[in-house]
Amino acid sequence: MSSLLQSYNEALHHLTETEERIATFVISHPEEALDLPVQDLARRLEVAPSMIIKAAKKLGFSGYTQLRLAIASELNLLVQREKSSVMIEDLEAYDQLVSSTIREAYSRLNEDDVEAAARLLAGAQIVDIYAFGFDALAGHDLYLKMLQSGKRVKLIENGYEQMISAYTLESDSVIVAISSAGTSADLIDALRFSQKSGVSVITITPARSMLSGYSKVNLESYYSKLVFPEGGLVTRIVQLMIVDMLYLQFLKISGKKFEERYSKFREVLDFKRRGMKK
Repeated sequence: MSSLLQSYNEALHHLTETEERIATFVISHPEEALDLPVQDLARRLEVAPSMIIKAAKKLGFSGYTQLRLAIASELNLLVQREKSSVMIEDLEAYDQLVSSTIREAYSRLNEDDVEAAARLLAGAQIVDIYAFGFDALAGHDLYLKMLQSGKRVKLIENGYEQMISAYTLESDSVIVAISSAGTSADLIDALRFSQKSGVSVITITPARSMLSGYSKVNLESYYSKLVFPEGGLVTRIVQLMIVDMLYLQFLKISGKKFEERYSKFREVLDFKRRGMKK
């Protein structure tokens, strides 16, 4: 059975305006769609139940039941996560949580994918980084690292600006989208536009999430436990580890080219530091 996102991409040019609205809602609000029987979803979208079934078939599913199975499959990584207690009693408990999280995430990070992503960054003329909220911490970290390399790099946190970036970048550019859940409607909208411009996309997000379906390379961020469902504790630790692994591989690939660009960065930095001492 195809993933929902793959089915949507393949069927998009066959969908009517109403069918596209149904599919877009399901993709953007998977938890809500999964909980709604076909009659309730129809009332929510103000369409006939038969229209939802028709849209499901257009997407390649036998009907609404199989469509809901696809939604459940997309969300299985969220369902399987174990919720940790919001209250972490002491530093030892925090240490255990962080250590186990890093080990699990690192063991699932594919070295070939890291190298492929690093090569995309090394060959890019422009790097735009998309992230929101807590995820923007890892985005800012990657931004500072890439800035040292001499790349033209931006961190974009506004959904509207992300969409403009995705649509106007050219094929020699790279987008890095970071999301702890992989279900952000704004990020998905932006990456849909990236397909029109032909820009390469790297995602740092859970495997099989909706966002990962739009990437050329996905670097899996894996969390078996979450303290807060919206992230912000263990999620950023995993993301920062992935950014470090990506950057180390980028440095290995770039070699002397990076050293030359970094020397210019240091020259500017030293100039500013001398200016501050005056």
